[in-house]
Formats: sequence, C-alpha cells, structure tokens
Amino acid sequence: SALGEVDWNSRGTSRPLLGVFCILFGVLTIPSYVACAITMITMRELSAYKIMIYLAVADISSLIIGSIGFGVMSITGEVFCGHPRFQLLYSLAAEFFFFCSTTACFLLALNRLGEMISISPIVWLFKCTRIYVVLFVGTMAVGLLVLFTPLLLFNSDYHMLFFDPMIFEGRFVYDSYVHLACAILMPSTSLLLYFIMLLGLIYKHGSMAKWSKSDALSTATYQILVQSGVIIAVHLTSVMSFQVLQFLPVSALDTALYLAHFGWMMVHG
Repeated sequence: SALGEVDWNSRGTSRPLLGVFCILFGVLTIPSYVACAITMITMRELSAYKIMIYLAVADISSLIIGSIGFGVMSITGEVFCGHPRFQLLYSLAAEFFFFCSTTACFLLALNRLGEMISISPIVWLFKCTRIYVVLFVGTMAVGLLVLFTPLLLFNSDYHMLFFDPMIFEGRFVYDSYVHLACAILMPSTSLLLYFIMLLGLIYKHGSMAKWSKSDALSTATYQILVQSGVIIAVHLTSVMSFQVLQFLPVSALDTALYLAHFGWMMVHG
C-alpha cells in the first residue's frame, strides 16, 4: 500500500486521564444499570418494560464497549492500522449495540403512542409474544445495517470514533450516508412520535392538566411516559451532535469531541 512502510504501532496518542475517566464511568454505571434492569424484569408483563429490558441489554453492552473498551484504547493510544482486525470487531460491536439502542427508543415511542392514544393496530403489534418478534426483526435489521455499511473507527489522536480513517493527511473520506440517514431519522422519528402522542392526549382530554388529574394516568403510566420522553430526547441530542462532528475540522473541535463522547456515554449510562 501507499503507506506500507509506516510503523503504525508508533502512531497514536496515549490519553491516560481520558482512559481512566472512561473506565471509571463504566465501572460505576454498569452495576447500577444492571440493578435497574433486574428490577424491570419483575414488571415485564407490560410491553413497554420488555422494550426497556432490551434497551438495557443494548446500553450495558455499549457501556462495556464505549466506556471500558474506549478507555483502554485511549490509554494504549490505539489507531486503526495498528490492529485493524480488532478495530473492525470493536466497531461492529459498538455500532450494533448503538443501533439496537436506537431501535429500542423508536419502538418505545411507537409503543407509548399506541397505548396512550389507543391505536388498535399498534397495541396489537406489541401484545403477547408478538413483541419478541418485533424485537427480533429490529435486531436483524440492525445486524444487516452494520454488516453492509462502512464502520466508525477509533482514533486516539482525536479521542473519537470517525468514519474517516485519516490515513492520508489532507484527505476527507465519508462513505456512510446510509448510517447517517438511519442515525438521524430513527431518533428524529422517535421524538416526532412522542410529540404526536402528547398532542393526541391533549386533544383527547382537553389539556395536559385535565389528563394528569384523570383516572387515565396511573403512577406507573406516568413513570413510563416520563422515562420514555427523557430517553428519546437525550438520545436524539447526543446522536445529532455526534453526527455533526463527523463533518467538521477535528483540529478545531478538541473540547467538543470530549463532550460528544461524554454525551454518548451518558446516553447509555
């Protein structure tokens, strides 16, 4: 290759402070998330909690990869060409669980829309064992997406994952427009469905104040509603920030890159 004589093990930038921070974040948040997931198992009769359990598995896996794994590679100063096979496996796992999380947010928004406004076809879709079929189909779609589109690659010089491998200086590479569309459209659609649900509730009950005082709002329903809204909004904000940074000059955005990855960890943690 054009850069075949380069010693890639000498490339990269070791960032021990960032690495230790990411590892500690994962070590502290993963046990808490596991405890929450175990609690949700007792409430799995509700389809919304089945989706949240699926989301928990995806998020915990993402924390292992994106916090602990990211931290280790930050400490060692990893670059793609140093260990390309490992990087590809890491990227596959990172994107797979990220999009599983995104899919769960979309399904959660769709589920809440159907349940709260009583849309029969949506309610039917999530009833009984059909919810498992829906989750399986969503997981298979995610698998196809990450297998047949270009992957994000870790770069310790800029402490971030990029689609541009940055092998050649002064050359920008981005061939992941399918990924970009899915990463933006799915969270945006999830938030849109959530707002449609809120508008439907206002139309149905006259106002949110009247609805909140009615018998239609149980404590469990309110908790699920708030949890769903927070999950969807935070997820969309982080994803949009991450995608925008892929197209901006990295040398001028050092602080923003730190914040973007921290936001990514917060989404899953």
